[in-house]
Amino acid sequence: MTETAGGKVEETQIQRYRSTRGINYDSVPWKLWEKSKKLFWDPADLDFSQDAVDWQEMPELARTIVAMSARGFMVGEEAVTMDIVPLLRCMSDLGRLEDTMYLSMFAMEEAKHTDMFRRWFDAVGLDPASLDDLVRARNEAIQATNGGNPVGGLFDGVLTTVMRRLDTDQSPEAILDATLVYNQLVEGVAAIAGYKRWNETFRRLGKLPGLEAGIKLTQRDERRHIAYGTYLGRQILAEHPELWEFTERRWKQLTDGFAGGYGSPAQPDQAAPPGFDPAAVTALIDRRLEALRVAVTMRPDDVEHADPETFVPEELASIT
Repeated sequence: MTETAGGKVEETQIQRYRSTRGINYDSVPWKLWEKSKKLFWDPADLDFSQDAVDWQEMPELARTIVAMSARGFMVGEEAVTMDIVPLLRCMSDLGRLEDTMYLSMFAMEEAKHTDMFRRWFDAVGLDPASLDDLVRARNEAIQATNGGNPVGGLFDGVLTTVMRRLDTDQSPEAILDATLVYNQLVEGVAAIAGYKRWNETFRRLGKLPGLEAGIKLTQRDERRHIAYGTYLGRQILAEHPELWEFTERRWKQLTDGFAGGYGSPAQPDQAAPPGFDPAAVTALIDRRLEALRVAVTMRPDDVEHADPETFVPEELASIT
């Protein structure tokens, strides 16, 4: 649209605007958009007052474990907030209105999760920047055990690379690669493994009810995000089954040796955070790939009009 000399806004590309020709109310992205509106929540409404009291009573090691995990999640949520933008722009460029509308909500929810964790840090009186030295020490310790190779950042490395590729390459393979990294690896493996550790932490502590409530609400959003990524991946594979070989090869490349998750060890010499289960992570990795494999024998229309619940990972099925 352009603004004329008289100050009136005029349409210059009339055929561009999909809403004039109808919206696909039966599509998965539209149904996810509708659900997101109904389940909206505001981090400002969470009550962290008891958390502030609990924080003062917790032993130092417990506080460090929680703080490092919260910092890891906050950084992760900020990263995915920034890096979802190219996919949103890609769907817009392809004229996929329903996807674009849902991804606008998706981006807002990721930003909301960042907001929630930062509000929690402020409420308990801890500056997360004070943990930077501990994070650097942890990275140096890991580097010392892997032959001196630098610690590769999931958020500031492969995620940013594959997502920004969409600014210049909007091919089915590029979009599939983006959803493999963003929705399946970051959200479907790393975040879900992190949620399992949070559940164990809250069970052991019996404290921090505000943070626990915020993380449960975050999981409720993320189950839709992973569902969308699985929908998008299945749609591409149903239309381009020849990309399955790429999917298997790429997934193996991304997950070989992967033993991570949102959050960080509390001490540099810890191999993994408390509650970390390598076998459970391996199982998550396998399930994410199987969730996409079924699409090779599906029709694109079957994917497009499926119940969104069929794309939700089983680990988050009970979060409603």
